[in-house]
Amino acid sequence: MVSKNLLAALTLSLTSVNAIYPIHIKNYRFIKPASSDNDVSENEIFFMNGIDYQPGGSSGYDPDSTNDVLSDPDICARDAFAFQQLGINTVRIYTLNPDVNHDECMTILNDAGIYVVLDVNSGNDGENLNRADPSGSYNSQYLTRVFKFIEAFKNYPNVLGFISGNEVINDEEDYAEIDPAYVRAVQRDMKQYIAKNADRPIPVGYAAANQVDLRLATFKYLQCNSLDGKTVNSDLDTSRSDFFGLNTYDWCSGQSDWTTSGYDKLNSTFSDAVIPLVFSEYGCNANSPRTFDEVTEGLYGGLVNLFSGGLVYEYAQEANNYGLVQIDDDDNSISYLEDFTNLQDKIKDISLPSTKESQVAGRSIYKCDANAIKKIYSNFGTSNFTIPKQPADISKMIKNGLNATNVGSILSDYTPPSTLKYNVKDTDGNDVSATLSYDPSNTLNNVKLAATSSVISNVTFSNTTSKSSSSISKSSGISSSKSKSTGKSSKVIKSASKSVSNSTKLSKGDATNLKFNNNGSFFFMVVTALFALII
Repeated sequence: MVSKNLLAALTLSLTSVNAIYPIHIKNYRFIKPASSDNDVSENEIFFMNGIDYQPGGSSGYDPDSTNDVLSDPDICARDAFAFQQLGINTVRIYTLNPDVNHDECMTILNDAGIYVVLDVNSGNDGENLNRADPSGSYNSQYLTRVFKFIEAFKNYPNVLGFISGNEVINDEEDYAEIDPAYVRAVQRDMKQYIAKNADRPIPVGYAAANQVDLRLATFKYLQCNSLDGKTVNSDLDTSRSDFFGLNTYDWCSGQSDWTTSGYDKLNSTFSDAVIPLVFSEYGCNANSPRTFDEVTEGLYGGLVNLFSGGLVYEYAQEANNYGLVQIDDDDNSISYLEDFTNLQDKIKDISLPSTKESQVAGRSIYKCDANAIKKIYSNFGTSNFTIPKQPADISKMIKNGLNATNVGSILSDYTPPSTLKYNVKDTDGNDVSATLSYDPSNTLNNVKLAATSSVISNVTFSNTTSKSSSSISKSSGISSSKSKSTGKSSKVIKSASKSVSNSTKLSKGDATNLKFNNNGSFFFMVVTALFALII
């Protein structure tokens, strides 16, 4: 007979690991679940500690190509190794093709412990909100591309969030006057699409230009959700940003400090934040190499009680001289630059507070105050906080979902490479002994969601292995064609599945929030089989 202690141990192994669980938001903090139970008393606040990643720059994106920066698993493995050596947990990617499959690269990043923040736009016509013509570019063609993007990435648990726009609102022409309402319209549509067509909430944020007064006005406009400061307005709540990014280059190595950079004013300036704040770009390069004193003395020092980390600009060396690594276009090798090792050293010195989700105050109401916003930036267009009406064809897409042909998922039968195809070199040009490591716990990805989130209820396990595998794969975002079981494991799974099917149908209450990780379906069935033996 199998002991209850063994069953308990197996069950514990599914819930007590430091896995790559989907990030959620509470007030002005990102929250990382501590286990699949998603217990607020155990969950902790999460800090982005990452870089901006777009090798080849915006010019390297071709919408007609079958390749983008997350399509080649050998390149992704090479760079994931560099991410691990650097010590980061997040990358922001500016441009991707929603028609290209990203399963292998996203699986590599997930298993390597890396979250991703994804811009949904590109610089091509019809693939962004044109700041010079927001009313003309806000249409079904553009939103179809955005929704396709969401479909392509919604099932990856390591997608931390989407960015609706990057520096759309700026101080050129009349953009600060005509664009804000349309940024909100895009965010509304994205959040409605996610709520209707995804299995979990995925945060939608905005990245603001490095213009001090305008970014503050933009922040106050995009985080507000109430007209009277007492009750939440549903339209404003749906269209507001879930998080807010500052593209900031105010602290320059060798010439700036806490005061001269203006960092000393950020805590007071953004003290009323009710959504997470991050540096979506940072790392002034006026002096090179960069020493990144702002990492330990600023963002993860004096700002740590308000801001939730940030993303250094940028990974690959381009003409603008912001790179951490040099990519050799001939042999695809990478060489660490001095900026890489300097940032690596600073990241090692980061000391972050350990704060539980239960210690974070609940949701806050933030008043939409046109006078306060215009006092900061007189030409800011609040439009009385009215949001452009949603066109009927966009509403239809949200209601019915797209018939998307490219819906990504973490692969269950794919073994990410641990050895690299391309060489990695240190700052002296010597080859680095490169082995990409994967913490097994990173393959545990799904958690119980909040009561307001999408749930799975009335789950029934089939009495055949193939149908059971297919059903579980669908619920967990894993392609059923990737699910395989053989030999003794197959017999155990079949037995477990048949046992559950013959005797048990999960009630709605029992099944609420039931989710499986990409290895969890197998373990769940094993535990079920053992439980059947016990009873």
